[in-house]
Amino acid sequence: VARALRDHESFLQVVIRGFLPGSLICHGDVVFQHPAPTSLEVLEALALSVGPNKTLAGSDFQVDPYSLAVGEATLEPPPAEPGFPEYGVAIVVVCGLCIITAPIALLVGLTSKRLSWWDMAVLWERRDPEAGTQSLEMDNPGFW
Repeated sequence: VARALRDHESFLQVVIRGFLPGSLICHGDVVFQHPAPTSLEVLEALALSVGPNKTLAGSDFQVDPYSLAVGEATLEPPPAEPGFPEYGVAIVVVCGLCIITAPIALLVGLTSKRLSWWDMAVLWERRDPEAGTQSLEMDNPGFW
């Protein structure tokens, strides 16, 4: 903390009063000369000292800049951008696959002999070839 605030002309020292049990939250006091910066200015200096790898002022302590609080001043995280929900992506993918596979399955089914339209038409129009003809049974096999 002292490294992060050393650029302020009025900064004197940091006094850590204690750590909360089971966590890495500390309470302390930052001492400045007159004119002291506001809580928001101190908070901004601390937040700006957090590097891209989330370490505080080049130390080994990783800090979430939105967890810093100086007095009553805290930083608000940026609002989350509205995005497309994950279940929406899954629905789009499944519908896309159905749209692609349905015509392929239909074409494969129609080109096979079992599901051909011509075979179905023949099955539907099948008539008895002997319907309407008279059949005579003859007992004389030589007459055949």
